[in-house]
Amino acid sequence: MKKYLMIFAMSLFLSACNDGEVILTSFNFGDANLEFCGGPGDYVFFKINNQAAESIALQLGTTDVLFFESDTLEVNLDGNANKVTYRSFNDVVMANYFCDNIPPTTPGVISNFVGTDGLATLFITAIFDDNDGIPFENTDDPMKEGFGDFDNDGLPNFYDDDDDGDNVPTISEIGDDPNNLMNTDGEDNVDYLDEDDDNDGVLTRYEVSNENDLDPRDDITDPSVGPDYLNPAVSNEIIVDKFRVHTYNVRSDVRIRIDNLVLVSENEQITRETLSLGTIEDIVNSDITLTPDFPD
Repeated sequence: MKKYLMIFAMSLFLSACNDGEVILTSFNFGDANLEFCGGPGDYVFFKINNQAAESIALQLGTTDVLFFESDTLEVNLDGNANKVTYRSFNDVVMANYFCDNIPPTTPGVISNFVGTDGLATLFITAIFDDNDGIPFENTDDPMKEGFGDFDNDGLPNFYDDDDDGDNVPTISEIGDDPNNLMNTDGEDNVDYLDEDDDNDGVLTRYEVSNENDLDPRDDITDPSVGPDYLNPAVSNEIIVDKFRVHTYNVRSDVRIRIDNLVLVSENEQITRETLSLGTIEDIVNSDITLTPDFPD
């Protein structure tokens, strides 16, 4: 009778037994925020419920750099490099308990369960943005702001901040009216998809002062007209087959679910068929800077 009374009293947050019997359990982490620290080789995701002085944490030993592309990552828990820990404490616990290289000595751990089996799944959603003023379109058409690559620089148009590869940023070539994009020569493509904006027979990228000049905007022969690449009367040519430095933003979220979790502490065992750890928004929000390779 005492055994069943104890199980009933503890059922609000977990159940365990001393004879190794497997009991389905429930954790009281629903209102706790999912937090994160670490990096390749030691990713740590954790939730803290200080009303009950308890925590649950997922540690991943992968050396891969995560969160910079959309992915569904499945990791088998082994109790070592990849594991879940459930702990109860004798006092409140703070984030530095998981994030400091040397964990603090307090609070003290009352119980410690380690995940020896289960499957952790990370659902990563990454959004790329070149902030060039052209809205994304779900298309492979290289003439649109989608997955096509107009200038073959390895960056799809939707996160290529210089879509036509003329070394003039797209945002500088669209003009003041997004509904009436700039088209200097009035022919073929609008400027941000035109490799020869003034149609003088010289590529915009080549209308510069020297072979190391990667900005046609500052080469001006006639100030009354503007930069040479927009002046059909000027057609000086210097071959520059290099791309300037590009920048785009990556923002990503991660949602974590654990299935068939088995937590073990000495001869006690806790199981959970499905455990949702929650979501971290903007786990990455970074600007990426690179110089694309020039196509052969």
